[in-house]
Amino acid sequence: MSSGYRLFGAETSAYSTKMRSYLRYKGVEHEWRPRTSDSEEELRAISKFATLPVLVTASGFAVHDTTSTIEALEADSPEPSATPTDPALAFLACVLEEYADTWLAKAVFHYRWTRKKDQRLAAQRAVDDYYTSDMPADRKAVEDAAILAMQGQLKAMGLEGDLGVVVEKSVKRFVKLLDDHLRTHRFVFGGMPTIADFAIAGQLIQLMKDPTPAKIIEKDGEFVARWCDFMAAPAAGGPFASLDELKPTLAPLFAGELSAAFLPWAAENLESSLAGAETFEVTLGRDVLNLAPLRSAARSFRELRRKFVSGQSIEALKAFTDETAATVHLLRPPLADRPGREPREDRHRGAPRAELERAEVERAKGESAEGEPAEGESIDENAEAGVSRAEAAPRKRRRRRRADMGPEGSATDMGEAAAEETDMETPDAPDREAPDVPVVLGRGDFPPPADLPEAEADLVAGPEAGQTDDGDPDRPDEDDPRAAT
Repeated sequence: MSSGYRLFGAETSAYSTKMRSYLRYKGVEHEWRPRTSDSEEELRAISKFATLPVLVTASGFAVHDTTSTIEALEADSPEPSATPTDPALAFLACVLEEYADTWLAKAVFHYRWTRKKDQRLAAQRAVDDYYTSDMPADRKAVEDAAILAMQGQLKAMGLEGDLGVVVEKSVKRFVKLLDDHLRTHRFVFGGMPTIADFAIAGQLIQLMKDPTPAKIIEKDGEFVARWCDFMAAPAAGGPFASLDELKPTLAPLFAGELSAAFLPWAAENLESSLAGAETFEVTLGRDVLNLAPLRSAARSFRELRRKFVSGQSIEALKAFTDETAATVHLLRPPLADRPGREPREDRHRGAPRAELERAEVERAKGESAEGEPAEGESIDENAEAGVSRAEAAPRKRRRRRRADMGPEGSATDMGEAAAEETDMETPDAPDREAPDVPVVLGRGDFPPPADLPEAEADLVAGPEAGQTDDGDPDRPDEDDPRAAT
């Protein structure tokens, strides 16, 4: 097992606590290094990015993206496992992680920076945590600047218009449904935590810090609150449960929340991004919204769809997604139904839905094969070069990472994936993380960002604006601010 890691983060960063919780569970030796005015110089020397968390390996290599880093560490240290052996559960864990990183993250940002009481307390925490000595002379001015800067991120986060109201409804549903599930299960998938637990808890812990959402969890989330406390340093309490054991409370969570809000939004966001549309319309429950596409969220959801295509041969998974109305969002729609497409006659017109789904599966499988190595060739060139997976993770930023779930139903290492360029990616496109706290206005007189959501920020808030979370400089997209702190 690798040792000697340093984890730079902040208590107000959902992705920092997500990563720390994972490392503690795995028993990976590491030093927690809060980002403060005292540690800022050290952090700048290690990483040129203003994003959190930053995991520094024993050799001094800095990695930022929590998803790819966890995948790499899982491959290096498989026990105790954070990946279910059942490939159906492994995929559902990926869906819930994506939900937390791209949707719950919106809720954290919305609640924290749209109400005066929550805003003020959040700004005060940021100042208290960052300035361990030499507090600014005009503290209130610094807090006010933090609030103003973060409010300026609302549109870039996709929280314009009525989406914030929809997100609030979504959180209330999710807390109730998750609470029902956790009444009978130690973790989301039974006796051991997964990437879903680490990601969801990271966001909910932040909601518990702010007065308005904290009341929601206090009212309807008794077991959610206990679980969040336990997730600070989780320990396994048994094996993963079976899908049949989980279904009575897991299926309502997917059907009542993910398929009602997150998945339809993510699917429309992806299709509109692929079509190059400036806006798209989506119906979430009774709410009809007109939104601007977020390309970073589209990229990560596209990878999730590819994983689902690979898992289509898993009968239990397909049955579950059908039952919870998730399948229609996890597969691409017919060509005629995609944004920017003119209806046209083709061999699929009038075909039954099942036939269309089979055609989509075969098409995607064909795409997958194009980027895979020939038989006998190694897909892990880093191993041959003597590079650890943790260090190699960010080097695969422009490659497709997917869980290859074969026809035998065996899940392969999610950190090992075939390479394929995608038409949505640009040389400097970000992948996962997003900002978490107040945007830095200067290089030394303001607390750096730590609580913007991981999944949606490219407008980096920090000393080195214009850089992202994955180890490479980035030209931020105007519609896609994924600057994590």
